[in-house]
Amino acid sequence: MVLTGKRFFRCVTALLLCIAALAALPASACTVNGTVTNNVGPYSPAAVKAGAVPAISNQAGLSCGSAVLVLLGGSYIRATVTSANNFLLKPSSGANISYTASADSAATVPITQGATVDYMQNNLLNLLGLLGGSDAALPFFIKPSSSTLVAPGTYSDTITINWSWRLCSGVYAAGACILGTLDQGTGQSVITVNLTVAPQNMTMVMSTATTWDSLNTTTNPKALPGSKRRSSVVLTNPDIVPLDSNTVFVIVPTPAGTYIALDGDGSSGGAAIQFAQGNPTSGLTFTYTSPSSTSDNVEFSSDGGSSWGYTPVSGDAASQSAVTHIRLKPQGIMAAGSSFSVSLSNAVK
Repeated sequence: MVLTGKRFFRCVTALLLCIAALAALPASACTVNGTVTNNVGPYSPAAVKAGAVPAISNQAGLSCGSAVLVLLGGSYIRATVTSANNFLLKPSSGANISYTASADSAATVPITQGATVDYMQNNLLNLLGLLGGSDAALPFFIKPSSSTLVAPGTYSDTITINWSWRLCSGVYAAGACILGTLDQGTGQSVITVNLTVAPQNMTMVMSTATTWDSLNTTTNPKALPGSKRRSSVVLTNPDIVPLDSNTVFVIVPTPAGTYIALDGDGSSGGAAIQFAQGNPTSGLTFTYTSPSSTSDNVEFSSDGGSSWGYTPVSGDAASQSAVTHIRLKPQGIMAAGSSFSVSLSNAVK
């Protein structure tokens, strides 16, 4: 078919506009950051030993504009990686932590000593979410592991990446970038990775409320002599790994000016000592039967916690006043990131 007249003019005009648009694409050069420090953590020694630390994203030192990050033939972003410690994170003294490195969080593109990785390969940029956005900083990922419990401290390695790139934002043909912008270059990034290892101790939040007095009963009760109060403690495991079995102990001192009220807090028929799961649930179990039980999970001390064989009598003010501390021993393995609460009733002296 031969195009003549206005139809020919419209086709030529459209073609010229397309060519002009491609040629006018902005030059979005890649830039190299020569020195990068990545501080990661803290993670607990238990999390490192369990291999529970997730793949940690680190800045690799090269940033490129999205206009040149297009998956066209002839383009590449090559990174040749060398670890000063041969992929070991070293402390100032003591045992090392080994780690694996990769170009993506799923470790489908591993990084090994002296090897070269092309970030343009196998849709890697798409996996990293770097296509179609603003300026993109290329990452790399590390995953630490250890067969033993390492000591708390800072563990470091120095990684050198030699970069080489050629990116065409238009059409790459016959060894040349046409109808677009060519960006090519080389550079080197020296990256320090510092991993902090530190215990992730349980956290505790305590609160107290008056629940009953002899004048107002449970309606806006006041902290009068003889009134009842309930103290609540919420405990959380902030770590990404569970705690060892049967290692959770909660020791609650008797608040000044009060004594343990084993006959309850006056507001309900509930037990004087109560346990409740948090969200997510802790996975622990807990029972309280009576002050004299030797099989439940509650113990009493009358000597500041030096011994735990004291047996108070419910409702007897004198024996209850002798209690200085209560030890609660939930059983089982406390799940990662979980919580639970315990509460105790007291009477105001």
